Amino acid sequence: MRTLFACFPALSLGLLSWVPMLRFALQRRRTLDWAVLGLYVLLTVGLLVWLDLLPTTETEEGEVAEVSALVGFFWLALIVAATVHAVRGDRFERPGRAPAVAHTVAYPAPYYGPPAPYGPPPAAAPAPPSSASPRMRQVADELDELGAYLRKEEEGGHR
Repeated sequence: MRTLFACFPALSLGLLSWVPMLRFALQRRRTLDWAVLGLYVLLTVGLLVWLDLLPTTETEEGEVAEVSALVGFFWLALIVAATVHAVRGDRFERPGRAPAVAHTVAYPAPYYGPPAPYGPPPAAAPAPPSSASPRMRQVADELDELGAYLRKEEEGGHR
């Protein structure tokens, strides 16, 4: 769909340069997108009016050619800008904008009190269930042995 809408300005020779911007405005519903749509509509209509007001006969030598070249330059700039905007504008969203949530209720964070002091737990760890595999039992025994060794080392180092 992005490619189709990006082709509108080029394939219509700028007459439909506002179509991708209408798509953006309808999708995003942002004020900036509606303003950009209005700008493209005004530029398209303005260039058409300017083209219509061009004199058909030369009043002074080369004057019509210069004005026609200026209108052609602005028309080409409109086509290129609309195409680039249609391709790039749909690809990247602005970071930091979270989608709106219909109903939000703020609850206070729970209070858990001060943190527990560092050190071994006062009670021994519960034994693993008896249905554990032999390897799990071996690992649990080794961990218990390591814990006892570390507690013994800690007590000996503080005295």
